[in-house]
Amino acid sequence: MSKPMWIAVGVAISLVGAISVYALFTGKSAGAGPHGGDIVPIDKGAGYAELVANRESGEVMVYTWDKDLKTSRPVESNPLTIGRSEDRVDLEPHPMRGDPPGYSSRFYGQAEWMRGGGRHRGWLSLGTDGRREFDWSRGWDAGSAHGSMWEEMGDHRRMGPGMPVGEGRGGGHRGAR
Repeated sequence: MSKPMWIAVGVAISLVGAISVYALFTGKSAGAGPHGGDIVPIDKGAGYAELVANRESGEVMVYTWDKDLKTSRPVESNPLTIGRSEDRVDLEPHPMRGDPPGYSSRFYGQAEWMRGGGRHRGWLSLGTDGRREFDWSRGWDAGSAHGSMWEEMGDHRRMGPGMPVGEGRGGGHRGAR
């Protein structure tokens, strides 16, 4: 390989490293999670939260992953909070099969201000990890593509303004129009 080629390879590797460090410390998504959602570093960079949202119903799902984004990383079963500006919603733990008692790798919630999508900046707060700012870029489309994940929430879902939990068939259900 020629000297200019080695320099180009070195510059490319340095650029990838710089983008990765930037994403870790700013909370900006560098890629998509396993469900296609936005990823946000958690636990001081030891893992990631993946955010997926349903613009039709205002539902939000967060999955927690190890750094490899393949293995779930259960965290304490306390609500985590997402928000934008002054709007916020607590996401309740909904443990997955295999999560140890008192821990969860999935969190779910719903908020009227989430309906319609269109949010471009947000923050996530998980216990003592502090607030992590992030860009909403993939989570809206990923939420539309995974209708079955919303159905799994069953009786926890609110489908419309004023509807009691579990009633109605809203935007997250297949076949609903």
